[in-house]
Amino acid sequence: MIFDLDLERVRNRPGIKWERHGSDVLSAWVADMDVEVPQFITDAVVSRIESGGLGYGFYDEPIPVLEAFKNRMQKAFNWEIQTSEVLRVHDVIQGLEWVIRTLTPDGSGIVVQTPVYPPFYSTIEASGRHWVSNPLIETEEGWALDFDHLESIAADPDVSTLLLCHPHNPCGLVMTREDLTRVVDIAERNDLLVISDEIHCDLVFEPLRHIPAASISELASERTVTITAATKTFNMAGLRMAFVHTASERYGPQLKEISTRMLGGINGLGQIATVAGWEHGDDWISELVAGLDHNRHLLFDLLAEQLPGVRYRLPQATYLSWLDCRELDLGENPAEIFLSRCQVALNSGLDFGPEGAGHVRLNFATSPEMLTMIVERMASVV
Repeated sequence: MIFDLDLERVRNRPGIKWERHGSDVLSAWVADMDVEVPQFITDAVVSRIESGGLGYGFYDEPIPVLEAFKNRMQKAFNWEIQTSEVLRVHDVIQGLEWVIRTLTPDGSGIVVQTPVYPPFYSTIEASGRHWVSNPLIETEEGWALDFDHLESIAADPDVSTLLLCHPHNPCGLVMTREDLTRVVDIAERNDLLVISDEIHCDLVFEPLRHIPAASISELASERTVTITAATKTFNMAGLRMAFVHTASERYGPQLKEISTRMLGGINGLGQIATVAGWEHGDDWISELVAGLDHNRHLLFDLLAEQLPGVRYRLPQATYLSWLDCRELDLGENPAEIFLSRCQVALNSGLDFGPEGAGHVRLNFATSPEMLTMIVERMASVV
């Protein structure tokens, strides 16, 4: 039911995904899903508006959204946290910039697993630091971290931080407990901060499970700052609500010194929606992930049939696919070709770092019918 969509409604929906290029273009770029916001969230937000309760709120403890975050982490991931360890922020990138500015030396290096979410680069640079690439490698089993290379760059005294995108955007890699243990071990031996962006934590495909990086050991807890949100899961990025967590005795006190005036008051409706999602959304999430699982395999079959020159590894998580289009001879920026020639909007691989030339990112969180139309249009180019 979630992916039984009214295509005209989707294509005329307000927001950057469909408004930027117009309804004649099939949009599969920015990481918004085409699914409707779940009714239990809409009801909670509308009820709050109709009550007239749009004034100040959530100052007195217990703070409902922090309690919901604590309960969700325990229930979904067996991760025990305390609400006192959590900061509320507007979105993951705001949280990331504050963590970088607060906990890392000016000018230091921050390791990213490339190709990676473009705002990682701009946020690091805007913060007066520089990024250091640790390219993912392709194995017979799929994408993997290059631990040999990570060992070498982590030993550079200029490097202060390992930044994880976990699950990974755009490749869909899910790090195992063994992966995370090795990351934390490298961080410990080189005295590095670990920042883990876990916004796609709910969108992991069986048989894999998301494991919060900070949850694997006391050492990991001391080394890690986690940034996450419910907004990707419930398709409500515009409600601006995210979390920064650390239980570290080293990093926690520094983060708590961040002025709340600089963070700004957090959207009340975003908090209402987050609480509703985590309290009532288990069945909805299960249905969503099942539909995404179907779509990732449908995309594989469609590409094999209509665009066999495109290399695509099934992502282990998220609703994003990383497509290698180099065999199509469409140049370094095939997204530009797909947009101009067949009116399909994809993300340019160039935005994801040096490995992105000849690649595109395609968002498959839409109806099977729309996904089929997208691939048919792409195939018309070649």
